[in-house]
Amino acid sequence: MTDTRGADFWCGSYTEDMGGEADGIGALRRREDGTLEYIGVAARTDSPSFLARDPRDERIVYAVGEASGRLEAYLAGGGGSLTPLGVQQTSGAGPCHISVRPDASAAIVACYGDGSVRVHPLDAHGVPQPLEQALPGEGSGPHPSQDGPHAHASLVLDDGIVLTTDLGADRLHVHTTDPGTGHLSRVNSLAFPGGTGPRHLRRHPSGLVYLLSEHSREVFVIESRGTDVRVLFSTPVTTDPVDDDTAAEITVTDDGRFVHVGLRGSNRLSTLAVLGTGAELVHVDDASCGGNWPRHHVIDGELLHVANQLSSTVTTFRLDPATGVPTQLGLAEPVPSPTYLLRA
Repeated sequence: MTDTRGADFWCGSYTEDMGGEADGIGALRRREDGTLEYIGVAARTDSPSFLARDPRDERIVYAVGEASGRLEAYLAGGGGSLTPLGVQQTSGAGPCHISVRPDASAAIVACYGDGSVRVHPLDAHGVPQPLEQALPGEGSGPHPSQDGPHAHASLVLDDGIVLTTDLGADRLHVHTTDPGTGHLSRVNSLAFPGGTGPRHLRRHPSGLVYLLSEHSREVFVIESRGTDVRVLFSTPVTTDPVDDDTAAEITVTDDGRFVHVGLRGSNRLSTLAVLGTGAELVHVDDASCGGNWPRHHVIDGELLHVANQLSSTVTTFRLDPATGVPTQLGLAEPVPSPTYLLRA
């Protein structure tokens, strides 16, 4: 195992079972100029494409095994490696996203392959327990990739409401959480036009939720009041659309003033400015992502780091404090098949 002490970021990836080049969860370290240096493999495992942290103990990192259908837990040690804590089969196809409840009582896993949402309890040490609940998906859409339900993300709100996106069925589902059992009950759904492809969710500091659509490449501003959700506003992520593009990731800057969206295909980062209290956005500019297929990106203070999956690189940008527009720093860093970046 490579010495990964001093890691500032963990990197999810695709390994051979998903057509990738990586060997597991990678480790990256900041250079003095803010760019990231790949320093090796922190944990060898198959296609840990999405990572999440335990809110109770930040040393604990969770990963999905997208091809193997697993939920894995690791403990970050002083030596920089990630030591396995436990693993469970999700019994769902293609797990691609994890949310951990604020009290760290359970992990909520979205499964792209069969559209299901699965709940695994976590014990007092953060170790995943056997599957407790599975909520099946249903429906489809007009886009060629919408051949069935494809759960893609979840977001746990402060009042115990859990939102999940179904990219295949053009739905945002609303769930309540039973305080005794922790089980989810699907109590409402918001339908989007056919071919929208709801993908990812982000919380704005105002409490509003931003939903990014993969196929229509829009940001929807969602107001959630208990189990009632409604769209307040929507806008395309760019004024220069490319037909074959798919939107991948959305981030909100720490001060809530700007939103960034990765566009796969044209390989751009779109910057949108947030107006007023967050209910409206306006496109500012587009910039090259510095690689091929910007699968994920993460805000790091005044910097933004992009995981370019198909070029096997990570690029770093400085964000203009006035406009939010990114400017690339240095050269792209070789990183095998990166799919996710998580602060270590």
